[in-house]
Amino acid sequence: GQAIIKATAFSVNTAVLHSGFSLVAAAATAGLVTAFFAVPVDRIKVLMQTDSYESELECFEAVIESEGVKGLLTTGLLPTLFREVPAYTLYFYLYGMLMSSGYLGTASLGPLAPLIDGAVAGACCVVPVHPVDVVKTIVQHSATEWQDVVSEIYEGRGMEGFWEGLSPRMSRAAINHSVTFAAYDFLMHSL
Repeated sequence: GQAIIKATAFSVNTAVLHSGFSLVAAAATAGLVTAFFAVPVDRIKVLMQTDSYESELECFEAVIESEGVKGLLTTGLLPTLFREVPAYTLYFYLYGMLMSSGYLGTASLGPLAPLIDGAVAGACCVVPVHPVDVVKTIVQHSATEWQDVVSEIYEGRGMEGFWEGLSPRMSRAAINHSVTFAAYDFLMHSL
């Protein structure tokens, strides 16, 4: 699922950039489009991690049976939009700025630049949207309204509850995006 989401994000970002729009507009558009792919993928992923389904297909069928297609495609959509649009905007913008900088750019780091800059952009882009991701994950697991989840987290753990799991998420994002940008850079220069 993540391969489809990343391929969509990079394709949309590139297409919008080539249409003459700014990097910020292209990145935000990529986030908007990918949100609609991310919702069903994330929903199945969250349920597989927290419930006892034997396979993704069994999980998919259970969601369709209990909630219909709407449950698969819309549960967690609003928090996902509030995560994807700003995260991808920061992600592509920061990566572009780093790649063109004198210190961390291609001129100084050569072929390592996509790995290093991808890691930095990936780790940084998850920080401002982490509270939204915490809410989204709970919404997708419990099919509860996001407002109720926000209240429950705040009442139970205060503001700290919105930041739980940030360090491992940043580490995972750094590795994921480092490899993603390096592969993308390699493919774009090879074709």
